[in-house]
Amino acid sequence: MVNQRPNGAFIAGACLGALAVLPFEAWLLMLVLGAVHSVFAVVPAIGFGTAVLFMVGWNLGGTLVAGLFRRLRK
Repeated sequence: MVNQRPNGAFIAGACLGALAVLPFEAWLLMLVLGAVHSVFAVVPAIGFGTAVLFMVGWNLGGTLVAGLFRRLRK
């Protein structure tokens, strides 16, 4: 296996794909938390904007943790 840096088109496509899926992920999170909120009042019901911000933070945190483990593996 050859270790090459990904080209710009691949990186741009990956970023575009992540941005395209973000509204669906946020909508799904909002839907699931709303359903759980209807059963357990302790769980907060969040709006779409909050869900988008939560998903952006979740994706950013996952990327940072993956980068940390990748750096430790070398």
